[in-house]
Amino acid sequence: MTIEKKYGNMKMLFIALVILNVLLGIYIAFFKRDAYRLETLKVGGTENMNMATQLYKSDTYKQQQKSTLEQILGSMNQTGTTAQANTTAQADTTTTTATQWDASKFAAIEKDGYIKGNKNARITIIEYSDLICPFCKRHYSAQTLENLVAKYPNDVNMEFRNMPLAQLHPTAPIWAQGAICAGKLGGGDKYYAYIAEAFKASEFTEDSTIAIGVSLGLNKAKFTTCLTSPETIATVNAQIQEGQAFGINGTPGNLVVDNQKGTYTLIAGAYPAETFEAEITKILGK
Repeated sequence: MTIEKKYGNMKMLFIALVILNVLLGIYIAFFKRDAYRLETLKVGGTENMNMATQLYKSDTYKQQQKSTLEQILGSMNQTGTTAQANTTAQADTTTTTATQWDASKFAAIEKDGYIKGNKNARITIIEYSDLICPFCKRHYSAQTLENLVAKYPNDVNMEFRNMPLAQLHPTAPIWAQGAICAGKLGGGDKYYAYIAEAFKASEFTEDSTIAIGVSLGLNKAKFTTCLTSPETIATVNAQIQEGQAFGINGTPGNLVVDNQKGTYTLIAGAYPAETFEAEITKILGK
C-alpha cells in the first residue's frame, strides 16, 4: 500500500508539472505575440519589421554593434575621455615632450576657426571636442580653458574645434555642423554662444540644434540650409581628420601650442587647470 501511495503521489506530481509547463508555454506564447506586436508598431508596421529583422540578423550589423560596444566599454575604463568610435580606446595621456608644430597648419586652423582671447598670445590651447560627450561637458562646465585665458590674458588664447564621435553619439555631427553654421552666419561670438548653449542641452535632435540657432538670433532658413550643406559637412569632417593627425584619439583632446617655438604638447582628457598651467609655466619660463 505504501509503494502504491508513493507511486500515486509521484504520478500526481508529474501531471501537475505537465499542466504547469503547458500553462507556462501558453503564457510565453501570448507574451511573445504581444511583445512582437508592440515592436512591430514601434517600427511602423509589418514591412518595416521584416526589414528590421533582416538588419539585426546581418553579419555587418552584428559587427558594427560589437565594435560600438567595445568602444563604449573602453571609454568607460578611461579617466576623463570619450574614446573615438573608430579607433582603439586609449588611456588619457599628456605628452612629456613638445612636438614640432607645422606653422602652415596652425595658420590654416586660425583662419578657419575662431580664436578666443589675445590673438597675439604666445600660447594657444586648441580643444578638439564633441558637444554631446559627457567628459567634454564636464571640461566645459569647469570653464578650464576659459579661466586660463582670463588668468593669462596676454599670454594665452584658445580655439574650439569640432570632433564629433558619430558611432558613440549618432547626432553629434549635426550638432558640430550647427556650431560651424553659427560661426558662418554670426561670427566668433555666435560660434561660442552656440557652443555654450549646446553643452547645456538635454535633447540632441536636429530640431533642437535649429532651436539653438534661432535663439541666438540667427536666420532660421539660412541656418537650416547651412546645417546639412555639403560644405558644412566637409568642414566638420576636415576638423575630425585634423585632430586625428595630431594623435587625438578621444575627446576632449587639447593641444597646448607654443607659437614662438613652433611646438605643441598634447593633453588628452578633461584635466584640471593645474595640468594646463604646468605646461603654460614651462613655456613661459615662470
